[in-house]
Amino acid sequence: MDRKTAFILSLGKYGGYIAVFWVTVSNAGLVFPGPLLPLFLVFSLDSIRTYYLTARLPEYIVPSLYSQITLTFIFIFIEGSPVGVILLIILIAESFLDYPRPHGDYLFLMSIVGFPAVGAAALFSRSDLNWDSMAGVLINCLFLFFAYGVSYMARRQQEEKERAEDALEQLDRSRADLEKAYLKLVEMSKEREQLAAAHERTRLARELHDTLAHSLTAIVVSLEAGKKLFAKDPGKALAEIEKSQEQARRGLEEVRVTVKALRSGEPEEVDFRDALNSLARDYSGSGLAIDFLFDDQLNMPPVQEAAFYRIIQESITNSVRHGKANNIIVRIEGNQAGQRIVVEDDGVGCESLSEGHGLRGIRERASALGGTVFFGNSPGGGFMVKVDFGSFINERAN
Repeated sequence: MDRKTAFILSLGKYGGYIAVFWVTVSNAGLVFPGPLLPLFLVFSLDSIRTYYLTARLPEYIVPSLYSQITLTFIFIFIEGSPVGVILLIILIAESFLDYPRPHGDYLFLMSIVGFPAVGAAALFSRSDLNWDSMAGVLINCLFLFFAYGVSYMARRQQEEKERAEDALEQLDRSRADLEKAYLKLVEMSKEREQLAAAHERTRLARELHDTLAHSLTAIVVSLEAGKKLFAKDPGKALAEIEKSQEQARRGLEEVRVTVKALRSGEPEEVDFRDALNSLARDYSGSGLAIDFLFDDQLNMPPVQEAAFYRIIQESITNSVRHGKANNIIVRIEGNQAGQRIVVEDDGVGCESLSEGHGLRGIRERASALGGTVFFGNSPGGGFMVKVDFGSFINERAN
């Protein structure tokens, strides 16, 4: 309970003790060991419980309550007047408001039974037991019912207040948790935006790298071929230069198509085999031979064809730029259950593999479609790129 309520109840309790002391002194005087002794013991036990047992020895609180009602009955018997009911009212109210139930109920039952019995015994010991005097005792019992009812309602109000405070505290904790969750959600949203932006930058870099790397490599190869043929056959040299010019135009067009696809999110539909044959034509006249071997059962959706095209394009570019290859074989196998791409060249191979933008782009494209990638030297000594999808992954694992 709050301090103000506790202060008011304390005033009422000690006012009751003062009233009982005043009436006792008025009736019996300051005589020991008369009724003042049990009154002093009741007051002392109450004070010890309030200021010492509650804080240090709570296990002795309940025994002290029953000891106090016993001392109160002794006081009532010795003192002989109805004033002892005030001590019972104090005990009932205090047990209800300050200590756990059901001890307040037990003390109330003991009071409404014990007070009339002890009062009747006191009247009998004084030869004053009659209907009129007993009626006074029973009327004082009504104050016990009143004290019980008021204490019970005060206890219920106090419990409701504590539940309301607990609910408010829980609400505050829930609000704090919601604020933390909101801040975390905002932070995660920012992280997701940053991650999406990073993925988009990676995708843009991969698309532009694959497009420009192939076009520029084909142009360089054609120009080198034209430079070698310039002294021997100026006509063929001019044809290679014109082909380089055409490759530059086509590379620019591929960049335009790639940017358009990045904006719309969907690539333009191009026949898969025609696009691969166009890759081979880019290197015709340069001495590089590219052979494509298709599986007759090959059947892929457009999205997978676009990824396969970029993987093959970058593999060929890698063989020309780094492998110095003269012959490249591209095998595309599979059906609806799985597909495989194998690109082998007769170049210089690779002693120590370090994945650059091109090979990393191949791995990212394959992973996006659930595929696995193998980079390494081929049995013939050149370099090999192998990408497996679907059933071919399990075949490699076995």
